[in-house]
Amino acid sequence: MSPTRLFFTGNPGEKVTQTVTLQNSSDKDYVFNLNYKDWVREEDGNKVYLDAGSSKTSNAAWVSTLENAVTIPAKSTKEIVVTMQIPANASKSDVTNSMLFFTQLPQQADQARIQNGIGIITLFEVGLHIFYTPSGNHTKSLDITNISEVSNEKAANRKVSVSIQNDGNTINDATVEFELTNTDTGKEIKLPAISISMLPKTNQVVQFSLPENISGNFLGVAIIKMAGSNDLRVGEKNFKF
Repeated sequence: MSPTRLFFTGNPGEKVTQTVTLQNSSDKDYVFNLNYKDWVREEDGNKVYLDAGSSKTSNAAWVSTLENAVTIPAKSTKEIVVTMQIPANASKSDVTNSMLFFTQLPQQADQARIQNGIGIITLFEVGLHIFYTPSGNHTKSLDITNISEVSNEKAANRKVSVSIQNDGNTINDATVEFELTNTDTGKEIKLPAISISMLPKTNQVVQFSLPENISGNFLGVAIIKMAGSNDLRVGEKNFKF
């Protein structure tokens, strides 16, 4: 599927469309059922799926396609036109989201195998993220609200958490980096960066695993690099491990 995310924008009452392409490189035809879900991201980054229309930021009811099921023949591609009808009473400031799922339907040969209890049938499901941002929303901003060591004696390794808030009014993709400098020796430790994507008015906690047997006095520096911007957010905290 390309792309895997559709970003719609427009004014209340407008109808806007975008196209997504599905490619079938196999020797088998595939049939997919189209269905919608809402989703929210918890503070730990975990995504939770909900029934369409149940989230306060849902736009599932705004979205439609010409077909409720699509067939993609072997060795071919198919374009799906996704239409968003922005309601006339839509908020001029709130970002909304939903997801369009393409769920594979078993064909006759698959169903026969299921009935006979032969083998394991694997069906595919792919999700398309759908976002709507009002045309007046242009503020990109993330704020580091806290940096701390994760307190969990049962954990196999020690971690540091960075709490982040999207205080802008647009969806924000970013990379979070964390570096440690031993203030006694000057030795630096750069931990693997973590990518995030946050809706406005949401909070997320990113956790970094520390090296085993780390010991000493350290200065920890968290750096947020926002996609499409040269603006950085930097936070510091002293640690004693």
